[in-house]
Amino acid sequence: MLLENKYYQITDRKTDGQDTIFHIAVLPDCEVYRGHFPGDPVCPGVCNIETIKECAMLLTGKRLFISQIKQCRLTAVATPASCPQLELRMNALPTGQGFIVTASLSDINKTYMEFKGEMTLEMV
Repeated sequence: MLLENKYYQITDRKTDGQDTIFHIAVLPDCEVYRGHFPGDPVCPGVCNIETIKECAMLLTGKRLFISQIKQCRLTAVATPASCPQLELRMNALPTGQGFIVTASLSDINKTYMEFKGEMTLEMV
């Protein structure tokens, strides 16, 4: 995993019907924040997308790459100070070549990102 235990840490994982919920702690000492608006850091969208991909790999037990993003809405700005704990709600439906993944990244007050895309099995 590229960002796990550097940018974020999974503190809990549970199932809710067809969805899997990952509880994520944002790690404010990550060097990403030192370079991404120092003094007033924000969670970069690309890092949140990578977090979704890494959690999809944990959920499916497969090495995946994002082959298509059908929707990715950044609905609010997440910062390590204002939302140190996030919930990643995810569903991965198998297809012939991988998975259709839908996910939302939120806290108790707001949703920060909504994602829908196709992740394909990575050929090693």
